[in-house]
Amino acid sequence: MKKLMLFIKKHAPLFCACILAGILALSCVWLRDGIAERKKSGSGMRAFSETEKTDVQNKSLYHPPAFGEIILPYAMDTLVLNATTRVYETHPGTDYLCPDKCVYAVSDGRVESVKTDPMYGLTIVLLHENGDKSLYASLSTSNVKAGARVKMGDVIGEGGTSAQAEAETGPHLHFEYIRGGKSVPFSFTTAPET
Repeated sequence: MKKLMLFIKKHAPLFCACILAGILALSCVWLRDGIAERKKSGSGMRAFSETEKTDVQNKSLYHPPAFGEIILPYAMDTLVLNATTRVYETHPGTDYLCPDKCVYAVSDGRVESVKTDPMYGLTIVLLHENGDKSLYASLSTSNVKAGARVKMGDVIGEGGTSAQAEAETGPHLHFEYIRGGKSVPFSFTTAPET
């Protein structure tokens, strides 16, 4: 018994690493299967109906950046699995499916930049009248140029797969709302948190 205890004590880090690797592998499989099942069944946060789109547009403080389901939420205080890198990390934005491909300006503003980022892909950044910014990434096309003025609800581009960091996610919009230089949680029905 003493030899067994010495062996376990000597090799404890290896045992812990093996156990953690097993848990991580099971978590990855569970998450992958859960996402696949959600896509197949249509469960989870669903896309908007035409009536809901009109209702949201008429009653919200902001326009939704896309009308598809949320496939990966904002998660700066929680680690989430990146389906592309297979690494758990924080997620500074919200990923939306784009069933109608359209990406919308959440508020009035000016196009600060349109560029291709090595990780985010084709990206549009809007500077809003209150000094906040909104970032739209992984786009397939842009309908705007730097310096242009946009109104809330204008179609500024189309969701796509240009973000290398999220290539396994499929066509979508990666959206971030930035206040004071930092990404913050966003809801189109309430003012962004600080």
